Amino acid sequence: MISSKNNVAAVAFLCLVFVIGNNRVMVESAKILGIFPTASKSHWILGSSLLKELAQDGHEVTMISPFPLKNAPKTYRDVNIAYNTNLFDDIMDEVFEKIDDSIVEKMMELGTFVNEITNTTLSSPEVQALIHSDETFDLLILEIFLDDALLGFADRFNCPVVGMSTFGASSWVNSLTGSPQPLSYVPHPMSSFTDKMNFWQRLGNVLFTAFDETLLTAMCNPIQQRHYNHYFPNATRSLDEMRRHGVSLVLINSHFSLSFPRPYLPNLIEVGGFHVNRKVNPLPEDIKSFIEQSEHGVIYFSMGSNLKPSKMDKQKRNDVIKVLSSLKQNIIWKWDDDTLVVDKKKFLIGKWFPQDDILAHPNVKLFITHGGLLSCTESIYHGVPIVGIPIFGDQLLNMARAEQSGWGIGVTYTELNEQTFSKAITTVLGDPSYAANVKTISRRMRDQPLAPMDTAKFWVEYVLRHDGAKHLISSAQDLNFVQYNNLDVYLFIGAVLLTILFVIRSGLRKLYRTLLKRNRSTQTVKKTN
Repeated sequence: MISSKNNVAAVAFLCLVFVIGNNRVMVESAKILGIFPTASKSHWILGSSLLKELAQDGHEVTMISPFPLKNAPKTYRDVNIAYNTNLFDDIMDEVFEKIDDSIVEKMMELGTFVNEITNTTLSSPEVQALIHSDETFDLLILEIFLDDALLGFADRFNCPVVGMSTFGASSWVNSLTGSPQPLSYVPHPMSSFTDKMNFWQRLGNVLFTAFDETLLTAMCNPIQQRHYNHYFPNATRSLDEMRRHGVSLVLINSHFSLSFPRPYLPNLIEVGGFHVNRKVNPLPEDIKSFIEQSEHGVIYFSMGSNLKPSKMDKQKRNDVIKVLSSLKQNIIWKWDDDTLVVDKKKFLIGKWFPQDDILAHPNVKLFITHGGLLSCTESIYHGVPIVGIPIFGDQLLNMARAEQSGWGIGVTYTELNEQTFSKAITTVLGDPSYAANVKTISRRMRDQPLAPMDTAKFWVEYVLRHDGAKHLISSAQDLNFVQYNNLDVYLFIGAVLLTILFVIRSGLRKLYRTLLKRNRSTQTVKKTN
């Protein structure tokens, strides 16, 4: 009987996949414009992964980004963003030195950075040629990263927008969709809070979110408005209108197994892990032999695609090398220059490694990382525990999640030394619960009705099938802050209650005075008699 039920369930699931597959096939080939302007390659990796898949499915894809795609499909075209300054490289060169900067200073730097991104993107010659061409597009896929002026492309080409958030749901995404963000248990993505906050943490979360939104309103929004007016002078819709009603759907690089449960509107779709290879690629022979010949396993160490470990404080770097040299495991270490002097029998050093495929190898015992979302996602998917050294952005939050869920330990950069680094590594390697916990979370992440990439493609084509899917846009986008939070309703109810209390109080006082006056009159009559 049980076997029969399982067979029925299996057939039903295959039918569902078949129906979804057929629906996707029914979508006509569309012209899709993708814009992933950030000079951070990790952001581009996500965008290019999706757009490459769409091109392979027969769509005609044009990608505006600073990075060309190697071995691109025939229907995939690159439009180059020509960065004329080294602003991003300069920021990465100084990030270790400025780690103690206040959050205000960091947010100000972010404002300068996003201004550079938007202006450079819109002023690049190839982008300008596209804007003034007679080309048409059926859909815009836009990275949501404080670049609202780029919504002007949707007005210019009169097409719907699918946004993509490369690090999960943020206030930037919520402002474009009206999705709720209860600050009592949804931490700001740049904080180190979890979903379990005490009073002071909730207070800090509220204040920091208020500061962030105030800064965006006062600093970033005027910059975006200026660029929108300059580069799209003939726009038929205002930037405010594009923010409120221009984005049909947003793909979120997150999943509840990677993060904390939180509310989403139907047009926010979790696709976390869609960039991870479901089919592991063969490793280069030198890497494969190094891993498999390591008797006690391998530790993989990478600070991501943007950070430059050579810029670390010299004493901290020496402490890290000393700790790693003392371990029985061999080390694969992504390093950005040729200055590192280590034992080549124990260390495999390179400027680039196929991280996803390395983490998939069963002889990799630990991943030392900066705590970036892509790295954490790949680590979870392949079931490898981590030691994190978070530096900026959402890395603090990601490591807080790892610690709370028991699959990693974070070491703040300011406290990084031989003792703290050694303790974190020996704890994670020596306590089997860390490996067990990450494998449990990995099973949750893998247990999905469709692969995240298929989910992403389904919803992109859903927007195409339904003429922009405007029915997904929430009415919350038509409300101001007071209306959205019902502050006017609560104020009215409060005023009514106060009025009732005032009437009751006034009535009681009047009754009391009447009774008191009558009592005094009675006493006066008695005395007279």
